[in-house]
Amino acid sequence: MSFNPNPSGSLQPLSIGNVVSAGVRLYRSHFKQYLSLTLQAFLWFLLPVYGWAKAHTINAIISRLAFAELINQPESEKTCRSELNPRLWNFFCTQILVWLALAGVNIGISILESIINAIIVQPLIKQPIVYTLVNFLVQLATFVVYLWFYARIFLPELPMAVENTLDAGQAIARSWELTKGNVWRLQAIIIVAYLITMPLLFIASIPFIGFIMFFIGTVLSNPNAINSSEILNYLLILLITIITIFLANALINPFWQAIKAVIYYDLRTRREGLGLKLRDREL
Repeated sequence: MSFNPNPSGSLQPLSIGNVVSAGVRLYRSHFKQYLSLTLQAFLWFLLPVYGWAKAHTINAIISRLAFAELINQPESEKTCRSELNPRLWNFFCTQILVWLALAGVNIGISILESIINAIIVQPLIKQPIVYTLVNFLVQLATFVVYLWFYARIFLPELPMAVENTLDAGQAIARSWELTKGNVWRLQAIIIVAYLITMPLLFIASIPFIGFIMFFIGTVLSNPNAINSSEILNYLLILLITIITIFLANALINPFWQAIKAVIYYDLRTRREGLGLKLRDREL
């Protein structure tokens, strides 16, 4: 199937709607394949370290397959696996570096937020309306700053999967380079994509809410009255909660990988030409 994320043929960056709709089309057209890969990734993730590396590599395979569809040069899953599996530790290191970078940003933002609260927000506590407004603006600003950094390193597995010579640090640097000048648009795309997936996440969380209510209503309120039947109910709700969250994330993950592929396609198209002369690799 041929995909055209930008039906207008314009050289302008893809709109938020174009990116999301292209991601949805890719996901729907390859639902079984992408879902199967995601389930494999999730099962591998249960195995520490090596399994995590395999899981991240499989996610990269999904994105590379989606990207190949976008440039009308589809690849087989077998080909992708043969090229990406030998570099699974690079994908693992990339995700570790991304996690460390975001954790560092989060810590830095939290420290800055604490300082701002102490100096600016707390003195306003006797003025409830002003205090609430300023506190909201501070929270919003910290969210935007975090999302800005997140958008800059949103794509490292794509350059690594497509541009074969990159290591972990270079892949993150490549994501930073490609997203330059497009951060606000990427932030909007991420927020819209999250809003699309949020209803499914909410549905998946319903058993968890029931689990918490059951726990508070029985275990905490009257622990001595717990019998074997209630314990079985407790375990059943917990099992259902785990299954629904697992399935919800399994359904959502391929969508995000497809979105990443569309963004990467768009950024490379605008920056490096419609021919997409990929580094060290002839598609």
